[in-house]
Amino acid sequence: MSATLFNLVLHKALKNLEQSNMILNRLTQICGHANDILVTARSLPALEALRDELSKEAGRVGLVVSPDKTKYMRFSAPPSRRSVKGVTINGVTYEGVAEFIYLSTLNSNDNSVEKEIQKRILAGNRTYFAAISLFRSRLLSRATKILLYKALIRPVASYGAEAQKMAKKRCTNSPSSRKKNI
Repeated sequence: MSATLFNLVLHKALKNLEQSNMILNRLTQICGHANDILVTARSLPALEALRDELSKEAGRVGLVVSPDKTKYMRFSAPPSRRSVKGVTINGVTYEGVAEFIYLSTLNSNDNSVEKEIQKRILAGNRTYFAAISLFRSRLLSRATKILLYKALIRPVASYGAEAQKMAKKRCTNSPSSRKKNI
């Protein structure tokens, strides 16, 4: 019951901010799911203004933004501008990170997907080895094992894969992409 009340109160506070449009035509955006909130801003002054507004709206409904749980990450094309150092806003210092997990997806400041793909492959392996006794069982038919694979392992390994892409140069190191000379 308390989680439901928290989500209702949080929704009311976020609704008052009116930040639901896309970041394409705005300086800031807020994405929320359950008790996770992702705040996106094009500049540090816009982030400071949104943080102040968010704290004010959260305070009206009795919520507090926790500096210990709040992280800061800077995205940028040039590697020299992707600093991992923290940021101080109104005397509160927020920890800087190079990567974070939001909605079970690993996001990094260099926008690479290799770590996310590795994470998904490892999750698929863990799922397979957790159910290996079923796959080795002679009591189950091949058709049943294929259904188990499609229902258990493939969804875990391919979660979010439709949104991922790898550059051709990144794929050239994989064993399946190497040409074999006979």
